[in-house]
Amino acid sequence: MYACGEVGLPPRITCSGLQWRLVTVFKHDFFACTGKYQSELTQEECVLKVSRLQPFFGIPLDGVGQFLRNRELNILRRLQDIDQVPHIIKPYGCNGLLYRLIEGQSLDERPTLPDDFFGQLRTLLQTIHQRNICYIDMNKRGNILVGKDGRPFLIDFQISLHLPATWCGFLRRALQREDNYHLLKHNRKLRPDLLTPEEMVRSRKPSILIRVHRVITHPYRQLRRALLRSLYKAHILTADSASSGSPENNPRRFLR
Repeated sequence: MYACGEVGLPPRITCSGLQWRLVTVFKHDFFACTGKYQSELTQEECVLKVSRLQPFFGIPLDGVGQFLRNRELNILRRLQDIDQVPHIIKPYGCNGLLYRLIEGQSLDERPTLPDDFFGQLRTLLQTIHQRNICYIDMNKRGNILVGKDGRPFLIDFQISLHLPATWCGFLRRALQREDNYHLLKHNRKLRPDLLTPEEMVRSRKPSILIRVHRVITHPYRQLRRALLRSLYKAHILTADSASSGSPENNPRRFLR
C-alpha cells in the first residue's frame, strides 16, 4: 500500500559528505514518503521525499515514482527564486528529492493565522501562476504551511503542472481558477472575518469541474478509507514508529 513499503525511509543517509539521521516521518502514502533528517555533525535539518518505489500487486511502479519525482523536480527548479517553496539540495537516487526544511505548521494543525496570511498566500499563488504553473493540490490544508515568521509556504508539487503552450491556455486558466477557489475555501473556514461578502459567496460556489471531480473520486475515497480501516484494525498495517502523528499522517483518522 505504501510508497516505500513497511520499511519506510532509510534511518540514515549521506549527503554533501555528512551523515544524516531520520528524525520524523511527515507523511507516508501510496505515492510518496516524506521525512525530516538531521545532520549528526552540524545539526542542520533537511527533508527527503521518496516517490513510489514498491510494486503494487506485482505491478512495478518505481518508474511511475521516478516520473513523479522528475516532474516535481523540474517544477521546483522553475520556482527556486521564490523563498516560500521548497529549495532543492539535490536529487536522491532515482526516486528521491532532498530539500531544505521549512519550519512551521500546516493549516491542518490549526495554527494562529496573522491577518495578512491569506493575502500573502494569494500573492504567492499568483506568482506561481505567472510561471504557467497550476498547483492543483491546493485543496489539501497539509500542503500549506505557516512559517515561523507567519508567512505562507507551499509544499508538495508532485501533481502540479507546467502548461506554457498557447494551446494549453484554457486548461491552465481553468486549473488555476480551482487553485484560487480552494484558497478562498480555506480562508472561509479558518479566517472568515477576512473575506469580503463577494469572496464569501465565491468560496461557496465550486465549479462544475470540481463537482465532477468530487462525484468521481468520492467512491474511491470511501473505498480507500474502508480498506485502510480494515488493515489497521487487523494490524496488517501499523503506524511508522518515526511518524510525527500530524493530522494528515495519523492512522487513527482511519479508525473513526
